[in-house]
Amino acid sequence: MAMAFLTILVPGLVDQVVFDPSRITPWSPIVCIFAHQNLLHLLANMIFLAAVGPLIEFTRGSWRFVVIYFAGGLVGVLIHFLFARMAPPGSPLLGASGSIAACVGYCSIRFARTKVPILPKLGLPVGLIAICWLLIQAAGSIFQVGEQMRGGVAYWSHLGGFLTGLAFAFIFGGLREARFEYGHEVLSKMNERGPAAILATSEALLKQQPKNREAQWQRIQALHELHENDKCVSALVGFFDSGDQIEKEESIRLLDSLHRLTILSSVQRLRYVDTLPVESNDLSLIVLKSIAGENDDPRRPDALVSIIALLGEDGEDAKAYTETLITEYPQHPATEAARQRGLIS
Repeated sequence: MAMAFLTILVPGLVDQVVFDPSRITPWSPIVCIFAHQNLLHLLANMIFLAAVGPLIEFTRGSWRFVVIYFAGGLVGVLIHFLFARMAPPGSPLLGASGSIAACVGYCSIRFARTKVPILPKLGLPVGLIAICWLLIQAAGSIFQVGEQMRGGVAYWSHLGGFLTGLAFAFIFGGLREARFEYGHEVLSKMNERGPAAILATSEALLKQQPKNREAQWQRIQALHELHENDKCVSALVGFFDSGDQIEKEESIRLLDSLHRLTILSSVQRLRYVDTLPVESNDLSLIVLKSIAGENDDPRRPDALVSIIALLGEDGEDAKAYTETLITEYPQHPATEAARQRGLIS
């Protein structure tokens, strides 16, 4: 910004910082993208940078924004140089349009549907802004606004920057994120139409994004609401196995509501209980009681001891589980361990 105003306030400085294909200096390809010929040129670039620049910086980080910005500017300079060699001696190049074009190109893929403020109480989708930007560049190639190009060469340098931004949308995963975000928007809209619509939408989305966790959970919930219990339980097992702590909890509670916790092996359930914090005693009891309810499960005595430890000595439930442990497993190692811990007498 300082360089831009300096070149405007000191017109003679332009000759020192401009990129001239006929006399290239080591610094001119970089310095030229920070300078502008006039206030109109600077204002046009700043409007578009303010519209799309923060989207990149806030979502992808400062260093990726810098990479996209510089790469777009340098590619724009390179393409300008190549066109100048085709029509020597070529005209000087000045301005950050290639860099801005790269930002617009990236956002036209990643944030096509995202609205950004242009004027007070007026926001436009980034995709529409990108189209406007391209139209302005086309007009600039005709009326020569900003860079003093001839034959539309400046326009092609801008297009080079724009294509650079498109390329980085693929390199930095912008296209994948855009699809992911759009899929979530569609799922949200389908919520208003009922479980059948959610099921169809989530299954279509999962064909493209098999690891989309939100789509997986939406499908599970839709199956549950449609009373497709067998399919729901089958999906829950896979979701539980690969889930984080919150997803595992949601899976356990839904399996419990379906009375299908036993679909998970007792080893899986006990391992899960071991990962739960102290404040999740209610969830631990749900899981442990599902094991204690299986009379032929070899892990049942361990589950009974854990239940007794969680419930304490008071209460009818604690007495009932203690009686079961002592009566049915008097010599079991788990029972002996419970005696040594003072849980039972």
